[in-house]
Amino acid sequence: MIFGRKRRSDLVEDAGAGPVEVPADEDESLSDQEAEDSADSVTEDVDQALETEDQDWRADGPFDYDEVDLGAEVARIDLETLIITPWDGLNLQLQVDEESRRVLAVTGVWAESGLELVLFAAPAVGGLAADLRAEAIAEAEQANGTVEVAVGAFGPELRRVLPQSGPKGEKLFHVSKVWFAEGPRWLLRGTLLGEAALDTVAQDKTAPFVEFFRNVVVRRGNQPMVPGDRITMRLPEGAS
Repeated sequence: MIFGRKRRSDLVEDAGAGPVEVPADEDESLSDQEAEDSADSVTEDVDQALETEDQDWRADGPFDYDEVDLGAEVARIDLETLIITPWDGLNLQLQVDEESRRVLAVTGVWAESGLELVLFAAPAVGGLAADLRAEAIAEAEQANGTVEVAVGAFGPELRRVLPQSGPKGEKLFHVSKVWFAEGPRWLLRGTLLGEAALDTVAQDKTAPFVEFFRNVVVRRGNQPMVPGDRITMRLPEGAS
């Protein structure tokens, strides 16, 4: 963490790196029985992972704006609703709505990996992470992919493997890990892409993205929003 966190008594209420393409050795389509077994396995994974959900997974970030003191000595990029702290060598890619010129998602790309950040409005009582996990699991199963729910650095995370066709018709896999961090009336989703999303990759490939996600600061604002709606960001100064 590269800034001070305020005391609890001071709080105010309140398309990125290319996928790693892993060749498929055989037909990966699931039979009905295999799909049912896979769904049962995912349900068990979810139940086990959710046993840890009461833990304060945001203790070391990502943070709400009212939880931290931002020091001026650190170079940050202010996207209005998100404040991010890139490291030297990290490239940023912005997904921008052409009509509103608002940023829908920001992806930090480094080497052969990337982390996509998307911000959502969430209910004050929480629970949006469970809904988004369920949607992502259903999407993976409909795509004939596999999904595992495991306990990661930010609580229950999704590890998805989706089949794709290569340029020559070969069978490939798109691998990703999905993180969820719920704050006061917001949810930050991080999707780890590329080499860093592989379970077999060395920790030094993933650690910079974990730290990058931890150092995100969310400035949601007080305006009412429908839970589940995307919270857009402002283009940084100098961006066209």
